[in-house]
Formats: sequence, C-alpha cells, structure tokens
Amino acid sequence: MAVVLLPLLALCLAEGVLRLAGYGYDTHLFEKQTLHGAEFFLNNEHFSDRFFPPELARWPSPVLMPAVKAPGTYRIFIMGESAAQGDPQPAFGPARYLEALLRERFPRAHFEIVNVGITAINSHVILPIARECARHDGDLWIVYMGNNEMVGPFGAATVFGAQAPPLFFVRLNLALQQTRLGQALMDLSRRLHQKKSAPAHWGGMEMFLGQELRPNDPRRERVYRNFTGNLRDIVRAGLDAGPRVLLSTVAVNLKDCPPFASPDPAGPAAEFRLGQSLLPSAAAREHLQKACDDDGLSFRADSRINGAIRDAAAAFAGPNLLFCDAARDLAAAQPDGVCGQETFYEHVHFNFPGAYHLALLWAAQTEKCLPDALRAGAASSWASQEICDARLGITAWNRSDVLHDVLGRLQKPPLNSQSNNPWRIELLQHEIDGLRAAKSAAAAPAARALYEDAIQRAPADYYLPENYAEFLELTGDLRGAAAQWRRGHELMPRNPLAYLSEGQLLMKLGQAEPARAALQEAVRLHPRYSEAWLELGKLDASANHLDLALEKYRHAAALQPSPEAYLCIGKALSLQKHSPESLASFRLALAYNPSYWEAHYALGGELGLHDQFAEARHEFEEVVRLNPNFPMGHLNLGVALLKLNDYPGAREQFNETLRLDPANQTARAYLASARQP
Repeated sequence: MAVVLLPLLALCLAEGVLRLAGYGYDTHLFEKQTLHGAEFFLNNEHFSDRFFPPELARWPSPVLMPAVKAPGTYRIFIMGESAAQGDPQPAFGPARYLEALLRERFPRAHFEIVNVGITAINSHVILPIARECARHDGDLWIVYMGNNEMVGPFGAATVFGAQAPPLFFVRLNLALQQTRLGQALMDLSRRLHQKKSAPAHWGGMEMFLGQELRPNDPRRERVYRNFTGNLRDIVRAGLDAGPRVLLSTVAVNLKDCPPFASPDPAGPAAEFRLGQSLLPSAAAREHLQKACDDDGLSFRADSRINGAIRDAAAAFAGPNLLFCDAARDLAAAQPDGVCGQETFYEHVHFNFPGAYHLALLWAAQTEKCLPDALRAGAASSWASQEICDARLGITAWNRSDVLHDVLGRLQKPPLNSQSNNPWRIELLQHEIDGLRAAKSAAAAPAARALYEDAIQRAPADYYLPENYAEFLELTGDLRGAAAQWRRGHELMPRNPLAYLSEGQLLMKLGQAEPARAALQEAVRLHPRYSEAWLELGKLDASANHLDLALEKYRHAAALQPSPEAYLCIGKALSLQKHSPESLASFRLALAYNPSYWEAHYALGGELGLHDQFAEARHEFEEVVRLNPNFPMGHLNLGVALLKLNDYPGAREQFNETLRLDPANQTARAYLASARQP
C-alpha cells in the first residue's frame, strides 16, 4: 500500500487540484456545444497543444458537425496535413472540389465532409485525430498524409521538440499529456530545456533552416518506422469503427521543385538537374524522385513514405479498404509523366486544377462505396472544373487573391533560394496580370450573380459567404462585405477569421462599438489571434487611448511579430512624444520587411520632426521608389530636399505631387516657396 497506493493517491490528488484550479486544456479534437436547440461538435482550439509549443501551435479549420448524424447523410472525414486541409486557401482545396463533385453527381444525396487536416502536423497527430473520428459515425475516411513526417512533431528535422524518438516514447509522452499533471510537467520541461535556437514564433518553412538531414542520417529510418506504425494503426482504427478507409499516396512537385538543401554537391541538386535534362524520358522521373528522396530539407513525401502507404493498402486489402495512387495517377496525366507547376503552386500545395484533379480521383473511389439509395438520380458524368468553380464561388477576384498569397511565399526562405524561383515568380506574376482584365467593372455583375447562385444552391455552406465577402470588399461594397462575414460566422460560430474580418470592415465604416464586439469575439474564440489584438489596439488608438493601444499592440507583437505591429507601436510612441523608442520600433518593422513603404514613410516623418533631414530624405526616397503613386511620399521628399537646399529636386517632387493630386494646396504652396532660392 505504501509503495503503490499512496503514490497513486498523491497523483490523483494533484490531478484533481490542477483540474479544480482550471489548469490545462482539453485534448479532444471536438467539443460538444448546443446551438439553436441542437447539439453539435465544434473544433477544439487547444487540440494541437500536445504536439506544439504554445507559441507555435496550429489549429484545424472550423468544424460544425451535428452530434447525431441525420438519416441519409454520408459523412466523410478527410485527414492529413496542409495539402489535405487545402492550403493556401481551404475554401478551394481538394476537399471542397470533392464536395462540389459529389453534390453535382448525386443531387439527391446529402454529403457531410469534415476536413480535419491541420498545417504542419504528421502521422503522430493524425493517429489521435483518427481515433476520435472513429467515435463519430463516419462512412468514409480519406487519409492523405506524409509530407511532414521529417519536419512535423517528433520528426527527424523538427523544431517542435524531440527529434525522431522511438514510437513508444512518443505515445507515452502524448498519453501523459492527456492528464493535467502531464501537461504541467511538459510545460515545466519546455521552460527548462527549450533550445535557444528554437523559434519563438511561427515562421513557416523558414523555421527549419539549419535542420538539414543527410540521406544516410539514422533518424530518417526511425521516422519511416514510426510512420508505418502510425499509418497501420490509423487504418485499423477506421476499419474497426466501421467506415471504409481510402488510403491515398501523396503527390508532390518533382519536376519543378529543386531540392531545398543539398549538402553534397553531387547529391540531390545534381540529381534534379540531371532529371530535368532527361525530360520527357522515363529515366527523368527516377532522378527527380532521387532528388526528392535525398533532399536535405524534407518538406515532401518521398518514395519511402509512398511505399509504406502502398504496403499498408496491400496488407489491409479487403472490401472496406480503398486505395488511390494519387502520386502515380496525377503524374500519368501530365505530358512529361511527372507532376510540376501545372499541378502545384510550389512543393506540395495544389493549385486550382491540381485540387480538382485530386478530388476527381477521390470521387471515383468514393462512388464505389455509396449505397444504392444515394446513387438514385445520379448524373451520367462528373462535373467539369468550370462547373465546380462556379459552385464553390471562385472568380477572378478569388484567384488573384490566392496567387498574391503564393507570390509572397515564394519571396521568403527557403522557397526564394531555389534555383528556378525567378522563373516561378515570373509565371505567377504573368497569371496575376492575366486576371486583371477579368476583374473589370464590367465583369463584376456576372461575378456577383455567380456568388449569389452558389449561395442559393448551398445555403448552409459557410465558405461561400466568405468568398462573396472578399469579392464585395474588393469591389468597394464594404457594407455588403460585412454582412456576408456576419452570415459566415452565423453559419460557423467557431470561426475567428469571420469575426476579425467583420470587425475590420466595421472599423472602416466608422462603426467602432460593433467593430469592437466582433474583434473581442475573435480573441475570445482564439486568444492567440495576434491580428485581432492588433485591430483592437487600432480602435483604442482612434479613440486616443494610447496606453491601451500600446498594450494591445505589444501583446500582438509578442504573439506573432510582424512589421505592421511594430509600425503601430511606433506610431503610438510618436504620439506620446517617445521619439527614440518610436524610431527603434519603425526600424524594427523594416528589419522584418525592408520593402514596407509605410514604415519608411513613418520613419521619415519622425526623423523630419527632429530635423534629421538627410536621414528623412533617404526614407522618403524609399517610399517613392516602392510606391511611386503615393502623393504624400513625393510631398515629404520634396520638403526634406527643400530643407537640404536642393531646390530643383524639391520642385520636381512638388510637381509630381500635384500631378498625382492636383488639389493638394500644401504642395502648391511649397512649390511657390521652392522657386525662391
């Protein structure tokens, strides 16, 4: 009793005290909530806290799933990482195209697709997701995973904690963290042993620079063994629970994605160049695959990962196990027999055609599972991508928005250091330029009609009001956009993005209190939402509550440093006459983004206030270089030049100000004074 029961009693007592004190978090993927008199399962914002340090935690997309599946509903769970989630825009990912395909082909059936993909996770996280989904009456699981095995939690090159430990250690670690005592011990361990080199904030792929692996690194083998064990347990969880399981290999960009790191000059970079030189021969794929397999920064599923998926499909072969060889089938559809930029934006994330074609492969397998009752009244063929685009509310405005997001990614490490990155950026910019004509005022009414038709066809689809809202904002209808974001969070209550976006628009419309209410709801749902804290700070600043504004700005910057956060901090400090701190904050904003013209403008203004005209001139020169159509940039550059006795240069800038803004009387007055040396 002394050896066993007393320690056990002490542990139980400690666990109870921690729970009563409100310490810790719920580790379930879903939380039950009553809405409008009915019970639903919603996504738990704390689910990923077991797998990531708090400052690096990732979250699932919003979920609203009836606790009791309605009769006649076919429920599909999609599990995986960012590619399965639909990154860079889940509203247009493979899961969404699958939904459109199934609705069009089987109009009398009701499909409920629950996408539980999460950015940066891997099989260690997906296994607990699968075990929880096993309790929620799914009809089909689609498992599309493997890109993050090396870099995700417990991977060989991870920055999130232990690297490639044995599988029993991982599972013991995760089991302990299901208790509040285990969570407390993990928190203490992170505080005591956190590496100084570990990232303090989310930084995307750039966080993994310096974590390169050689092809023969023994940690790779442990990762492959762990993946195989997790994958087979995921399949068992699905088959034991009753749904059919669709295993899919993982397609990646082999043709147009050079290796991210090549420690050996004769290694993956050389294999990639050789493979490209051999296109379109069959031998090219072998070398391109080798370049992927030996990549020092493994952000792509390699041949060993896909081999393990094929082996699992063979091992569990039977009527309830379906197999989709997406890596093979998508490649076979390309002229060179290898997937590249025609399918992906960069290394693994699907562009619009790629997402459609992957969904088409999944749809063909899903059709085999459907009961006869759901097949009644089926269309004779699958819908085209054009029809699916219309049903998902995709127009030139949405496409352009996504492409700009991708363009920003390509300009950051490690993507910007890949050998063909200038070519990819040129292709992307050409596509963006080609969409400008399609976004004309004349095309807007047809786009509006497309959104409204899509919403009428699927009134419960919360993504559609969001897509419509983005279009309305881009075309100047701010009130209409705010109303659509409001409809979006009415349909999906646990969606902090919808509250943030509505709050931002209400701020622009001068509705401060409704804006504050929306933003406060965003941070209530997601307390680490730095963008929402930043917007709340702007509301305080607009009411001249600068101390409150600074508090929120600094909190936002602590959660996720950004150029905008430091710009806002600098502006508030400037208004409080704290010039040295203000200058430091503006410079910090520029350290994060040297092309941030707004920070150059603010820094130039602050320098000018203290008669540092030579330094101010340099900042305003950057402003007019980066944003030549901004009249105030030219005006302030002219003033700095005037103070430095450069009268010709000042006149040139004042004239340019008047060309851009003929009603600018300040520029006109300065121009008159600049004519008198």
